[in-house]
Amino acid sequence: MQSYSKKMAEAIANQDTSSAQLHFEKALEKDTPEELGSLGEHLFELGFLEEAQTIFSQLLEKFPEAEELHIPLAEIAIENNEIDEAFTHLEAVPKQHPVYIESLLVLADLYQVLGLPEVSELKLKEAKKILLDEPLLDFALAELYFNSEKFSEALDLYLDLIKKGFDQFSEVALSERVGVCYSMAGNFEEAVPYLEAALTLNRSEDHLFQLAFTFMQMHENQKAIVLFQELKELSPTYQSLYLYLGDLLQEEGQLAESLSVLEEGIEQNPYQVSLYQLAAEVAFKLGKIEVSEGYLKKAVELEEDIEASLMALTNLYINEDRYEEIVSLSQKYQFSENPYLLWNLAHAQNELEEYGEAKLYYSKAADALGHHAEFLKEYGLFLREEGELEQARVLLTHYLEHEPEDLTIIELLAED
Repeated sequence: MQSYSKKMAEAIANQDTSSAQLHFEKALEKDTPEELGSLGEHLFELGFLEEAQTIFSQLLEKFPEAEELHIPLAEIAIENNEIDEAFTHLEAVPKQHPVYIESLLVLADLYQVLGLPEVSELKLKEAKKILLDEPLLDFALAELYFNSEKFSEALDLYLDLIKKGFDQFSEVALSERVGVCYSMAGNFEEAVPYLEAALTLNRSEDHLFQLAFTFMQMHENQKAIVLFQELKELSPTYQSLYLYLGDLLQEEGQLAESLSVLEEGIEQNPYQVSLYQLAAEVAFKLGKIEVSEGYLKKAVELEEDIEASLMALTNLYINEDRYEEIVSLSQKYQFSENPYLLWNLAHAQNELEEYGEAKLYYSKAADALGHHAEFLKEYGLFLREEGELEQARVLLTHYLEHEPEDLTIIELLAED
């Protein structure tokens, strides 16, 4: 006769939730511990955590010596963010128990989730003292270092595992990890063969991205573009690719293609300010001024990296002689903390013949831009027009220290 546990599993497979619930209740009453244990594992794998927890708790209450049941109960508690309960279960596994090492691995994961990688490392090293030559522990420790951005320590462990004949653990390609470690250390040429090997094993999204990113760092733009484009075809929702691909296409002079990619990226993630900023830059280069302005206005509205967006927008308005709009922006947003925005505002006020306002903002910007050649020249010429010849001479003389071959300024100073 078929057990209720098997009947429940079949009902779940058939998406018959009502029958599944009835069979579950019967299984708790009628099935053997072995059948219930198998059902609990199956339910845990499927994500039915509440039902799996009920089974494991019932079995542990009935058989307290089955201390291995603390492991899945701890894992379920972690999934439910019940941290104290997870610790209680893991600490209940005695050191002499065969699953003690497994409890240390779960503890290591838990401490990493809690942002305590140092404690996680101690637990893994404790496990290694018990099993000196266990590849799974070496991999777990390598993953901990990798996720903690300790790439040098991770690299040594990954390479050692590859030497021992291992290709992957838990669907993680070791060659990909080695390639990323080399890449993050700036050793791009060493990274490439490992990343290519990982791509041969599995042409996955992440493997494509990592190799494309590494080629980009090596300024192998065409190779990077081909891979990013393949990634876009494979997974259009892989949001990280759009900014990089758009930038690479711009570098290669493929401006229309760049703008098209960035527009796709904005559709995928309408809250990524950097996409709007780069799209505005590319649109401006294409002569699409209104499009560029629209992207910059949207970037400003999002308020992330707002000063960079305001700088780009005010630069656009200066290029288009739209000085009133710079003044309007300054009234809506605070320019007082950014000397470059103050410079643009001073420039706009000067062009609008609001000389008192212009002088005020040039003066405020001067504290931070006193060594910027173009600012010194512009401010010095402004002061000269205002009749403040001595201060103008000081600034323009300082400017000539940066640009000693500017004959126009040399001749002006000679006239005074």
